[in-house]
Amino acid sequence: MTDPDLVRRRDTAPSGIVAARLSAGLPQDLVDKAGQRLGLAALVYAAAYFLAYGTGRLTQDFAEHWGAESVLYPSDFTAAGFIALSLGMFLVARSGRIVGARLLDLGLIYEVVAAAGIDVGLAWGHWPQGLPFHGLSWVCVWIVFFPLIVPSTAGKTFLAALAAASTTPLMYLIGVAGGAEAMATPVALQFMIPNYICAGIAVVGSRVVYRLGSDISKARRMGSYQLVERLGVGGMGEVWKAEHRMLARPAAIKLIVGESLGTEPGRTPGSYLHRFEREVQATAQLRSPHTVEVYDYGMTEDRRFYYVMELLDGLNLEHLVAKYGPLPADRAVHILEQVCHSLSEAHAKGLVHRDVKPANIFICRYGRDVDFVKVLDFGLVKQAPGTSKQEVKLTEVGSFAGTPAYGSPEGALGEGDDVDARSDVYSLGCVAFWLLTGRTVFRAATSMQMLVQHINTEPDPPSRHTELEVPPALDRLILQCLRKDKAERPQSADALAAGLAAIALSRPWTQDRARQWWEHHRPRAVEEPVGAAVSGETSAEVSAISVVKV
Repeated sequence: MTDPDLVRRRDTAPSGIVAARLSAGLPQDLVDKAGQRLGLAALVYAAAYFLAYGTGRLTQDFAEHWGAESVLYPSDFTAAGFIALSLGMFLVARSGRIVGARLLDLGLIYEVVAAAGIDVGLAWGHWPQGLPFHGLSWVCVWIVFFPLIVPSTAGKTFLAALAAASTTPLMYLIGVAGGAEAMATPVALQFMIPNYICAGIAVVGSRVVYRLGSDISKARRMGSYQLVERLGVGGMGEVWKAEHRMLARPAAIKLIVGESLGTEPGRTPGSYLHRFEREVQATAQLRSPHTVEVYDYGMTEDRRFYYVMELLDGLNLEHLVAKYGPLPADRAVHILEQVCHSLSEAHAKGLVHRDVKPANIFICRYGRDVDFVKVLDFGLVKQAPGTSKQEVKLTEVGSFAGTPAYGSPEGALGEGDDVDARSDVYSLGCVAFWLLTGRTVFRAATSMQMLVQHINTEPDPPSRHTELEVPPALDRLILQCLRKDKAERPQSADALAAGLAAIALSRPWTQDRARQWWEHHRPRAVEEPVGAAVSGETSAEVSAISVVKV
């Protein structure tokens, strides 16, 4: 398979001023980590200053310098000011109120002020006259150290380092003007010139760190999208939170991990790439609002296939039940009807999902709606028999594709040609069982034992495994979905949806009830602007959007 056969699209980077601005930046996660390190550096500075000054404060030489016994000296207030300033910098960096480049710029100002704090003793005339000079000032260490933890552009780093280096002669001149004895010129030069040498070293070090960050930023570009944060990883795939470089639209990017290609007997890197392409093309055909929307796809310069889909604010059904327990029948029916809507369109186009399971069904906030269902991960999708003359079979005869706990009997038998829409209906019956009971239809120690039970063992009705009320009609419908003979199941997702709609519920699940649940269990910490990415716990759980399964 040639590259043109695989990749139909390649996005071009934005041009002009916008492109220059974007290419000069650092990845957002590296900027965030730099901000965290800035806070830690300020805390360490405050602690070191307290210990160093406190130790010197207790010596006899300190009192003799001031020439009088006193409870407080002027230098005490200066030291307290620099310690308080550093603690304030720590709190600002950790508060999240100032973020990104603004925080790093504030950090450069802090670098200069903190350097002055190291040298402030010179203003009080503490330099021991007549003693030979040994070693470097601690300002030198600070100047070299700071740009490594708070990277910035070469120009900003140079200005901050130059200003920090100049605090030593400034404090010295203030001290001499206040009556302190001047140092001999050779000693003064020996003491101050290394600061400026270190400032040059700091610029070189910062440039290296900044270029590495920029290289990472370039490497993370997927067409017009920039990777921001990794949300999940699987055996051969990753999911990243991403942002469009021109539009204020968050997205999730699924990409293949190149190192894992071709590691399975009988599989080649080309077959994996073709499956990814088939997944995105199959999903892109679907227009149901309950199917995850695909925005784009392509290949990176280092030959990693990716596709871009909508970023969802919510959690999958596996996490929902595991965290909050089994659902009442009315809510389960509400969710299952939406899944049927997605599968019905796929089946009408001759597509069989083959991996319908709780982890691939996401409920989310979607505009003004809550408990809005999105069906994810059509990575195992196949054309139903007879619907396409160009079908490419990527599953070997006798193999099982899907998840054992939710696989159909015909799928468990490896009868790939016998898998059709009714196989998805069986899997959705397994999902319904999970929603109502918090357990899978069968339990087994191994995947093979699980598949054998799907083939041979008759399931219990869900009502036998839950204390919640399950209408008899819902019990019967789920057991019908779980029939071994697919001819005895509902013959389509539409037929299953009709059966669900016909169930008499004591209290229908409404949007008002759904909003009450979301406000109680998963309130938004901050009202986010349009286009903002999900935050907090939800951001972690969006990793369920898709990890690649083989």
